[in-house]
Amino acid sequence: MDTQPTFADPWWDLRGDTPPELQQRQALHAELLVEVAPGHPLHGQPTRVVARSQASDDILVQLPERWALVHLTWKAAPETPPWPKTTFYDNPHGVRP
Repeated sequence: MDTQPTFADPWWDLRGDTPPELQQRQALHAELLVEVAPGHPLHGQPTRVVARSQASDDILVQLPERWALVHLTWKAAPETPPWPKTTFYDNPHGVRP
């Protein structure tokens, strides 16, 4: 699996350790965990937020064997699957916000 993608505008690479990256990564992961309810394909999966689109509410999530583009709703509560909308990819290339 390609683990070192590069991100261009409008994506914000969140894999660094600066305070803004850590804060964004933690906040987005917390919202993801809240929104993903039982029955959603991401429920119970180990996830790592790696990037955020600045053009939409999309985040790119790394899973052990694939990647997911997730459109957060910012409901701050569990969603009814299939929300948050999620598209899976074998690699992060070609993902569009």
